[in-house]
This record gives sequence, structure tokens and C-alpha cells, in this order.
Amino acid sequence: MTLAQLQVFVAAAKAGSFTRAAEDIGLTQSAVSQMINSLEKELGVALFHRSRNGITTTSIGERMLQHTREILQITACMAEEASSARGFSSGTLRIASIPSMASRILPGLLGAFRKKYPAVEITLFEGKNDEIHHWLSHSVVDIGITVFPEKELQTIPLIQENLMVILPQSDPLHDQPHLSFDQIEERCFIMQKDTCYKSILLENSIHPKATIEVRDPSTIVSMVQEGIGVSIMPELSVPLTTAKVRMIPLNPSITRQMFIAVRNWQTISPLTAEFALHCQKYVEES
Repeated sequence: MTLAQLQVFVAAAKAGSFTRAAEDIGLTQSAVSQMINSLEKELGVALFHRSRNGITTTSIGERMLQHTREILQITACMAEEASSARGFSSGTLRIASIPSMASRILPGLLGAFRKKYPAVEITLFEGKNDEIHHWLSHSVVDIGITVFPEKELQTIPLIQENLMVILPQSDPLHDQPHLSFDQIEERCFIMQKDTCYKSILLENSIHPKATIEVRDPSTIVSMVQEGIGVSIMPELSVPLTTAKVRMIPLNPSITRQMFIAVRNWQTISPLTAEFALHCQKYVEES
């Protein structure tokens, strides 16, 4: 088997169609089909279920896909180390992040990294914690920024944020330096649909009467602005451009820790290791 076959295999699995995969990687549909057929013949197993609706990986195909991603990751590491030895850095870096980090800190962090390494191609995946953990464990991404990382992942702390009470600017409590949950317990709450975030509240004996649950933090803030209710949110989830709302710390304070996570620090590429160090330095200096 060849690296080209393995790259086509990953592209086809991602696209769910030989035709779309061919468009994505600049080959003909016939070439993609022939390379997959040749790979299946060499392995002696069917990698895909074919139907009129497209393709899906078989159970053995899914396992082979994980091995393939690991092989491609290793070859990428080899190329990056060789590139580094020649005195410059290039390659591809696949990063996964929870939305709050992606909206508030990641743009500046990535901008600074791109200035330092303009030849590096960066692919950003945004998702929930369980999605990020799945992407890491299956080598879909190289590094993730997450909370409550699974035990099999290896992590280092990155940043700690406070949970804040979000009130309309016109609220009678808007000028308080901090608020206890007792002061807002009877309010209408607009809460984020996030099990990890909810577990933090439960661990601290906070049980909001969530009248409305919303996925998008920006929508929550907009609803608070309109006086529909109040919310408790991680500080970094609140957009920087927010107006007509007040963010007030909870008392006693509740914090959420974010982590940089990888499968194994010993096997990551030099580029991934450099990005991890860059994250730490950027947060320390911000």
C-alpha cells in the first residue's frame, strides 16, 4: 500500500462519497475508486459500504481508518522534524477547541502563531468536549483545548475562567460587586445546553430553574439583553462585543479549568509541541 492510497482512504471517509473526495483532493472519481479498490484488495477486506446515498466505513474499515490516520500522523511528524532540521517549520496542524475558547482567545492566539510560522496550514475544529475527545483518540486532530478531559488523554492546564452572572444592564442588581445564587435563585434562567458546564453548577449545589435552554452563547446574551431572563455562564463564553448586559462574579466564586490535551506527549509532532508551548506563553502574556 502507498501513502497516496491512505490519503485517499481518509479523504473518502471524510467526504462520504468518492465523487466529493475526488473534488476535495483534485483527482478524478475513477482514480479515487481504483485506489480504494486496490487498497481493499491488498488488505482483503471491504473498507466501505456502498449505496446510492454514498459510502460509509465498515466496522473493519473504521478500525483501519484509525490506523491510517496514525500512519499519516507519523509521516507528517517525520516531515516536520526534517523541516525543522533544515531551519524552518511547515506542515499541517489540526486543532480542536470548545466554542468559548474559539470565540474569545483562539483568534489572537492563532494569529500570533501564524505570524511566527506562516508556512503552517492550520485546520480548526470546533466542538463539544465529547467530540474533541473522540477526535483526539481517533487521531482526527493533533491537539485539543477542552474541559473535563478523559483520563486516557494527556493534558496540561491552560487557563482558568470564572462563572459569571449575566444580567440586563437595567437590572436592580446590576451595580453589585458580586452575587450569591440565593439573590437570583427565583429568576427565569436562560442556560446553555452543555452537560460539562451543568455538572460544574451541580457540584457547587447550584440548581438554576432553566426556563429556556440554548446552545449558542450569543443567543443567550441577546435574550438577557431583552430582559427575558438571567444566566450563569463561563466568562469566556460571553462575546467581547456584548452591550447592555452586566457580568457579575458569583460569590462564592466558581471557576472552570481549561486544558491542552493530546493522546500522548511522547509521540506528538514538533509542530504540535511548539503550538502547545505557544498556547501557554500566549495565555501567560495576555
